[in-house]
Amino acid sequence: MISTNNAVVLAGGGVAGIAWETGFFRGLDDEAPGLVSRILTPSTSLIGTSAGATVAAQIATGNSVHDLFERQLAAMSAEVNVTIDLAQMGSVVAEAMAGVTSPEQMRPKLGALAVASETPPSEVRRAVIEARVGTEQWPAWPLLIAAVDTGTGELRVFDSTSGVGLVDVVAASCAVPLVWPPVEIDGRLYMDGGIRSIGNVDLAAGAEQVLILVPAAADSPLGPSVPDEQLQALSPARVHLVVADAASLMAMGPNPLDPSSRLPSATAGREQGRRLAAEVDAFWR
Repeated sequence: MISTNNAVVLAGGGVAGIAWETGFFRGLDDEAPGLVSRILTPSTSLIGTSAGATVAAQIATGNSVHDLFERQLAAMSAEVNVTIDLAQMGSVVAEAMAGVTSPEQMRPKLGALAVASETPPSEVRRAVIEARVGTEQWPAWPLLIAAVDTGTGELRVFDSTSGVGLVDVVAASCAVPLVWPPVEIDGRLYMDGGIRSIGNVDLAAGAEQVLILVPAAADSPLGPSVPDEQLQALSPARVHLVVADAASLMAMGPNPLDPSSRLPSATAGREQGRRLAAEVDAFWR
């Protein structure tokens, strides 16, 4: 349970998701000057999963939304493009999941695949995350980052008291199975926090008002992107959920891990932020 009255939950969604969330905040600031500075203060807990872990860490360590947005528009970045055969990945995962009947069974099986898979070297991936985050030091700002233990499938929530550098924690939260290498922390290997849930929004339980950004459609083939039980866990908080609209989903393209998705996703996020600024302004007290 968090210790602040306000919380912002930033969900996963790849490189495109980082850009979209950044653009959304930029769009809020375009249409409602002062709104972002009201929302993003150290009295608001930031809860990040995967892409959202990157954005949460960037904001909490003092980067302005304007600077982060400009970074997404830049032609050059430290991001590494990986070739992904989605059909082959799906086939491998489906074979491994045969007979699985629950998420609790699924996560360690996926973790075993993550550990066994051939991926780019850990040092290459770590350099990408280091370029995103820029510091090992945790901020004073309340920041929670989610990752999943590859062995047990259990969620671990990291914060400034965990005794682990910020870069490694964000890298763990962003370690997409079969794409990026798991990250070793305290003798355990961790993978993408989105394996448990795209946003792990129930980590905001205890807050009085919660803004949730999800760079994905409201529904997936597996059900709602944000499970109903996780939203119910936030009760009696006031909750405002924003999911990517049709234009944003189109801009993100078929592969949200592709660095070329950054500019269109950031631009679409900005436009959606502009359209929803009055709504978010009315919500955030």
